[in-house]
Amino acid sequence: MSDEIASQAIAGRDDAPPRLRRRIVRRMLKGAGVTFGLLLAVGGFLYAFGTMQPPSAEARAQYGRAVTDGSAPAVQARFGIPIPGCVCHTDDAAMQVQHSSYYIRDCKGCHSR
Repeated sequence: MSDEIASQAIAGRDDAPPRLRRRIVRRMLKGAGVTFGLLLAVGGFLYAFGTMQPPSAEARAQYGRAVTDGSAPAVQARFGIPIPGCVCHTDDAAMQVQHSSYYIRDCKGCHSR
């Protein structure tokens, strides 16, 4: 197969062999399918293990004081991937820190209202 015939097939010229065109189209469809599958897998992984961005140092300090006072429960740390721009939109420091350990899949309770 010469480069000239391949470039004709890519350009959609009628004088390119039909087998070559089918092979190129098949290769392009496979590439698109693999790309779509990878994007779907990454999206599923982030949905399963993605978390909001960590709260500010000020909110963590307020929450630490609330835990020592006994007015807020301690939060268990767990594996999570912070997603940029995903934040808790409350001014309550205890809720910000508690929600920072939620996975994205757990956020439906607050955001479905």
